[in-house]
Amino acid sequence: MAFLYTVNGISGTPRQEITNYIAEYFEKKGEKVTFITDPKGSNYGRLANEIVVDHHIVLSSFTEALLYLTCSKEIFDQVDRNSHAIVVSKGSFLETFGYQNQLSDWELEDARKIFFLFSKHIRNTYPLLSIVLTEDYITAEKRAGKKFEYKNKEEKYLNDSNRFLRIKEHPIIQEIGIKLVNISVRSRNPMTVFQEEIEPIL
Repeated sequence: MAFLYTVNGISGTPRQEITNYIAEYFEKKGEKVTFITDPKGSNYGRLANEIVVDHHIVLSSFTEALLYLTCSKEIFDQVDRNSHAIVVSKGSFLETFGYQNQLSDWELEDARKIFFLFSKHIRNTYPLLSIVLTEDYITAEKRAGKKFEYKNKEEKYLNDSNRFLRIKEHPIIQEIGIKLVNISVRSRNPMTVFQEEIEPIL
């Protein structure tokens, strides 16, 4: 059985760096670690993201989450849960295409349906720990560079960041018992953030 750790955050947060540090932490302990990424890293995920985001397609939160989850199967199927002890995911079911919809927006029954489908994807396993990163706008823009999705959209960036923070409050998270930690990076070195706030809770 694999233990799943997820690192979530919108454009400009140091998701990749934190994901790497978590993997290195377990590798030093002799664990076998597998990296996966969110569905936007899959063939179908990239296509879906292009359609939804680049063409400004408006979907209901449930429809988008279902599409996101469908595209994620290609990613989850890479994991052999009989031999992979630790799975570290950059991104997870908590995110959707272009951050248009988030778990904090979902109706409770919709969330239950999606979480049931998600658990079927990963053989009835939920994340042991989900980390949600937030960052200040100026630092996020510098870190993301040309890939920054919120160029000249500071208000939207702050709004979407706040929606990420509210994921922790959703009843379904409490009901299932997923350990979710919000971490504000505040322009700090990602290694410092890992050492001070993440390593102690792994």
